[in-house]
Amino acid sequence: MDIRDEKWRNAAEGYLGNHKLSLVVAPAYAKAAMEVYEELDQSEAFHVAVLDTERAGESTHEVLTNSLVEEVIVRESYLQPYLDLLLGKVIKCESLEELRSCRIGITPECMLYHTFRLQHINPDHYTRFAYIGKDSVRRRIRLLEKNLEAMEAEKKPQELIIGECSRILSLEALTEGTEVYAEWQQEMASFKEKEKEIRKLEQKLEKLKAQNVEEWEKEREAILGLCEGKRAELRALDRLMGDLQRKAEEFQREAVQLEEELVAKERALEADQELEGVLKTSLEGNETPRYDRLKDRYFALLKRAEEAREEAYRLLVSARGEYVRKYPNRNFSLTAEDNQEYDRLLEIMECANLEEYKNMAAEQAKSAVLHFKDDFMFKIRSAIRDALQRRDELNRIINRLDFGKDKYQFVIGKNKGPDGRYYDMFMDDSLEINPSQLTDSLDNQMNLFTMEHENQYGELINDLINIFIPPENATPEQMEEAKRNMDKYADYRTYLTFDMQQLIQNEDEVIKIRLSKMIKKNSGGEGQNPLYVALLASFAQAYRINVPQKIQRNPTIRLVVLDEAFSKMDGEKVASCIELIRGLGFQAIISATNDKIQNYVENVDKTFVFANPNKKSISIQEFERESFPQLMRELDEEDEDAGGVAGE
Repeated sequence: MDIRDEKWRNAAEGYLGNHKLSLVVAPAYAKAAMEVYEELDQSEAFHVAVLDTERAGESTHEVLTNSLVEEVIVRESYLQPYLDLLLGKVIKCESLEELRSCRIGITPECMLYHTFRLQHINPDHYTRFAYIGKDSVRRRIRLLEKNLEAMEAEKKPQELIIGECSRILSLEALTEGTEVYAEWQQEMASFKEKEKEIRKLEQKLEKLKAQNVEEWEKEREAILGLCEGKRAELRALDRLMGDLQRKAEEFQREAVQLEEELVAKERALEADQELEGVLKTSLEGNETPRYDRLKDRYFALLKRAEEAREEAYRLLVSARGEYVRKYPNRNFSLTAEDNQEYDRLLEIMECANLEEYKNMAAEQAKSAVLHFKDDFMFKIRSAIRDALQRRDELNRIINRLDFGKDKYQFVIGKNKGPDGRYYDMFMDDSLEINPSQLTDSLDNQMNLFTMEHENQYGELINDLINIFIPPENATPEQMEEAKRNMDKYADYRTYLTFDMQQLIQNEDEVIKIRLSKMIKKNSGGEGQNPLYVALLASFAQAYRINVPQKIQRNPTIRLVVLDEAFSKMDGEKVASCIELIRGLGFQAIISATNDKIQNYVENVDKTFVFANPNKKSISIQEFERESFPQLMRELDEEDEDAGGVAGE
């Protein structure tokens, strides 16, 4: 290939990219070449492509006016249809306005506009990897030479720095401190003076050697030997004196410590006159008492006393364990050294007013039961009425909305099981209080349990209370069962049943079908209908969407996020769901898989397509609902053109 106008050389090189490196043979050999390519090692040949020149030459493609293919010359005519396919729709442009006016456009500066995206082409495609034309090799060589010259220019100052560093590193290293070298310099300066002094001393020594000094040397050696012996004796005496002094100091410290302990024990000692008398009597019987023997005898007595004490403590712990097992509600320690808790309990139980306390306890228990009945009864009643109110509120929300052709309604009623027998007791009208009927007197005006209610449900109330109260001396299992019963019957939902029903309008009547009956008969998509009705109605209640405009309220979020929603519904029911979301005033974000996208694109405002083909980077494409038909037409055209080439 070659380029007619140098102005468009970079644009053609950059847009063609790797397509200009395809292997080409004559059409007659295209099939054989592809068969050979199929047998190659995949790990070595994946970056090479073989062009099917036989089929490419058989097809014709539309070439737009002023397209980039006009600037490309091919030597072999059978390559022209393939270039028409690649470059026939790429319009040559000079400005951004021209780029935006065409579907695919490119400028001489290699600015590419493709599939509504504006992008710079990778410069390597028209510089380092430029292969079109006979001069392409020379141009790459010139480019490399320029790069080489630039590198050489950058290299020179670095070489100067390296040379200077090498010169400095070749110098002798000084490992000593500066004061050492300063001292050496001073010694070098005074070297001559010391040489003169040495010569004088040597002359004086020669004169002394000339005299009779042998006797003096012998006497000197004897004296030095005697001195060394005396020094050895002195060092031995010093060591002995040091050891004795250390032992004396240790004995002194030990004596001081013992005296302090003796004083402390004498201060803390409380004399026992009885024991003092026994000791005095024992000592009077012995004229010369042996304290070591007395000590051993009393230690033996002490050991026997400690053994007796441990045996008594063991029996006490055993008795305590027996008592706690018999009375598990007594949370007393088994191993306490003192017996204060048990003594206090004994003192209380030995009280002469025990019968009076029993009567007071009975009165308190009766009062506690009455208060419990009041509080428990009206809490459950209030919770049930609140649930019924929320049911009516949710039904008002979904009553004005159609879910396709169906309507739904929440149903809350009396539990049909054994626990439902308590429902009427909580919801009886005799518990309703009319403030206008209360008298001015405070007597009994807060007695909310009327005689009528007590007479009618008294036995049922007692049955329910007995469920909460464990039997006397209850086992841990019975206590745990009472706790579970309390958790169960303190929940208002125990006395109710919850359901939804579908409303089907016939000619003259409305048929109601309970969800609990139809859920197992319907298909998966139909079974999801009431699920989303309940979900969206609950969101509307939580967001307070149904509160009238005249009532002042704080702003609330209206976002609903659904992951793979409506997965089992067809397109018609998905459209109904989205219309229901819009009718309630929500803003919805819905995620879906590729096979379900056709159910959403025509009903939502925006569609974002996320793709991660190579598991390395995620691409995001946004579509407006208005532009979707045009996009589908363009995709159909690209399919007819055997696929397009994406820009860099």
